[in-house]
Amino acid sequence: MNIYIYGTGAVGSFIGSLIAETNPNTLFLSRGNTFKDIKQNGLSLKTNKCTHSTIYPKIFDTQIINNISDLPFYPDLVIYCVKSYHNEESINYLKHLFDRKIPYILSLQNGFKSTEDLNEIFGKNILTGAAYVDAILHINGKINETGGDPKIIIGSMYDPKIDLLNDFHKTIHSEELSVIVDKDIKSVIWRKLMYISSLSGIMCLYRQPLENILSDKISQNILWNLISETYNTAIKDNANISESEIKKVYDELYNNQPNSISSMYEDMKKSNSIEVDAIQCYVSNIAKSKNLKVPYTDLVSSVLTKYRNFRM
Repeated sequence: MNIYIYGTGAVGSFIGSLIAETNPNTLFLSRGNTFKDIKQNGLSLKTNKCTHSTIYPKIFDTQIINNISDLPFYPDLVIYCVKSYHNEESINYLKHLFDRKIPYILSLQNGFKSTEDLNEIFGKNILTGAAYVDAILHINGKINETGGDPKIIIGSMYDPKIDLLNDFHKTIHSEELSVIVDKDIKSVIWRKLMYISSLSGIMCLYRQPLENILSDKISQNILWNLISETYNTAIKDNANISESEIKKVYDELYNNQPNSISSMYEDMKKSNSIEVDAIQCYVSNIAKSKNLKVPYTDLVSSVLTKYRNFRM
């Protein structure tokens, strides 16, 4: 399968590194310091199961490559791993690159925003995925898995019968990265938003790791309410999720406090922009459209939007 990995942060580098080892027609689209690091030093992946040899993947600078003819092969699939605050420029880049023939594009971005934005430009060729990958990308191309049992759940919001979903599963599925095809990807994404929106929201609100936060009943109650509000919004949006998932998500976070990592909080610590629009604001806006009150999520959305606007 011909695969492009677009976006080389922790998730893109982790997944792309595993794919490139066994699938020779894999290339990376990157830019800036990350491009330079990977070009010079390769990717060195360490998972909980294996320390991999350093690979030097085919990687191209999106600030230089603007025509599909400059790349060695045309993709069957583009795996879209960029941050949501880069969506406008990234989608415009892909629109120019694929101005005639449109490949399938699998978004692994948190939430629904990239799926909706990509669909507006590229139509039904957009696939949606939930990536459960806890990893950190260090300088010099070193990637360390920090959690257990990485997996991707994939599907289509527009055509669940796409054969490419099963082809991707056969190509990528391994002991180190499980790939699951799900016909109800909408519910999968909402369930992940229950986890992501609450975790990133409370960590960025307190500016602290989770294990420093959940030491008192007040903060525990805030976390519970953030999860519950996202669940209620999901149900209003016709997601098929059991109410028992509220406690399951809470328990996952509470019992795994030392290992809970939020990419949004990591971005905040680096003074980067944050994905509040695609996560907390998205939940708030859907809730508002359904006449549902979500005061805790609204508060987090307001505070983090102020932070994002201030740093810009």
